[in-house]
Amino acid sequence: MTMVSRLDVHGTPLAYRHTPGAGPLIVFLPGYMSDMTGSKAEALADWAAAEGRAMLRLDYSGCGASGGDFLAGSIGRWVADARAVIDHVAPGGPVLLVGSSMGGWIALRLGLALGERLAGLVGIAAAPDFTDWGLDLTAADTALLATQGWFSRPSDYDPAGYRYSRALIADAPAQRLLDGEIAITAPVRLLHGQRDDAVPWRLSLDIADRLCSDAVQVMLIKDGDHRLSRPQDIALLLAAVADMLKDTPC
Repeated sequence: MTMVSRLDVHGTPLAYRHTPGAGPLIVFLPGYMSDMTGSKAEALADWAAAEGRAMLRLDYSGCGASGGDFLAGSIGRWVADARAVIDHVAPGGPVLLVGSSMGGWIALRLGLALGERLAGLVGIAAAPDFTDWGLDLTAADTALLATQGWFSRPSDYDPAGYRYSRALIADAPAQRLLDGEIAITAPVRLLHGQRDDAVPWRLSLDIADRLCSDAVQVMLIKDGDHRLSRPQDIALLLAAVADMLKDTPC
């Protein structure tokens, strides 16, 4: 396993693991309140090492091994975090983004920012604009945002529940993607389980429709859940990444 490195970004140490290698830099972007040690990230890193491919995993500010306050985080800030680490380890080089759940939102925003550097993008239950369709704020939530700066919701993925901050909610409208076309022209693969209880699988079809790229494929896994972390799901992810890299040197 590669050692954890840290990059200071505006006073916040961001933790990452980077393995040099051939081809576009593969970047794994975790989901909400997740980090770079998840099973999909680990499997992708192991595959990249075996194939001699360049690989980057990272923790956003306030998450995992990175410094900073989670409640100060937002989509815009976490996009900037990822961009800073990418530019540090592979300045100017091509990038293949792999984003899980909220990481899919970050991947799409980051892909737009990278422009022609984006070699491809893989979304796993990608969840752009989840603050619009997934939270349905109540009056009590709004009151808590005003007083303590956050509210929480129960989650099947964390016994302590998920916290949603004033910073996240305030920044979200500027990060929306589903109100128009998504000007990404690179190849895109979208994987989604049809038993996903967190992100509707039809959202991947909406994303595909809005992407400017014609090289878009959506793979629906009928018995797949939100995590898509079973061995057979991970095999599909690795196959999608390998397919996107098949014409690049290794």
